[in-house]
Amino acid sequence: MKKKLLAASIATLFAGVAHAQTSVTLYGIADGNVRFDHTAIGTLKSVGSGGESGSRWGLRGTEDLGNGIRANFVFEQGVDLSDNSVPQGDVAATTSGNAASSTGGRMFSRTATVGIGSAAAGDLRVGRAYTPFYNLWSALDVMGAGLAGGAQNYIALGVGTRFDNAIYYDSPKVYGLQLTGAYRLGESTTSTATAAKTGNNAGNLALTYAAGPILAGYSFLSAKNAADNNTTRSQVAGLAYDFKVAKLSGLWSNVRNDTTIRIRSYGLGVSVPIQAFNLFAQVARVDNRYDVNNSALKNDDSTFFGVGANYSFSKRTDVYTSWAKFKNKNNATVRVQDASNFGLQTIAGTTANVTPGFDPWSAQVGIRHRF
Repeated sequence: MKKKLLAASIATLFAGVAHAQTSVTLYGIADGNVRFDHTAIGTLKSVGSGGESGSRWGLRGTEDLGNGIRANFVFEQGVDLSDNSVPQGDVAATTSGNAASSTGGRMFSRTATVGIGSAAAGDLRVGRAYTPFYNLWSALDVMGAGLAGGAQNYIALGVGTRFDNAIYYDSPKVYGLQLTGAYRLGESTTSTATAAKTGNNAGNLALTYAAGPILAGYSFLSAKNAADNNTTRSQVAGLAYDFKVAKLSGLWSNVRNDTTIRIRSYGLGVSVPIQAFNLFAQVARVDNRYDVNNSALKNDDSTFFGVGANYSFSKRTDVYTSWAKFKNKNNATVRVQDASNFGLQTIAGTTANVTPGFDPWSAQVGIRHRF
């Protein structure tokens, strides 16, 4: 009750009148960790934020409009606990990775949507949110797209994490099947933060099946680069089966564009619950098939190994640890990432103190609290 009263008070500051809402809920995650990264210049130590889940706070609300129709909104702000900065916060800078139709700082950097829907017709929303592409593979990852050993290390992300300036639709579930889609209108791009505000259209569809112990799905995403209309096409597919004593999951992804990018990846993961513990392991392969403009960059492949565990003190609070390693071949420079840092953007070149062919590893210990 206290949380809903507080949320309603905060909502009043942003929306003017909160009493018209059927419900307004304040929620969030505080996630902090200590991390060790073995790089080409030595082992670096840091305090990190969002190792298992990105730290955030948000407001979500619904209103019953009658006849089974509901209105809804979500405002979600990212927070970096290590320095109190705003992840995904600067629209204009390349650190955002998500240019938009305006410049300056984001007020709600993770999600900002409003929509309408019903159980019979599904939900329609507009704004900034996760793509169906991301929602599919993160649900299939045994580590939930988190921890240093998570699938974000090897899924070839392309431009598929979030869309700005987009329309989203989630169909009703029929016999476990659901179709979701998103379309980004041209004045926004997640490809190049400094690109012109034309020609950035992107579309994404996903089909999922969830029934009993089975979760399976496929997603296709196509996005144009504003600078030259170069099209990046991303695919992801996967299957997970929960045996209760263990959950097994397999993921495959493929990203290519009209010129240089040809990345294929595939991995297997397992999670094992033991009372309040969850144990995780993952192995994967990143296949940089070729660069059509530079034959020297062929076969810059990587192999990934990840393990982890968490212990739940309650439904809201757990502690976690994870270790992961890449074996980089030839000029590959893939580095280990966690829930708040997605890094499979380039295979060739030098990135984040990982020189070509260097084999980095990372370890972390942290705590996560959800409210």
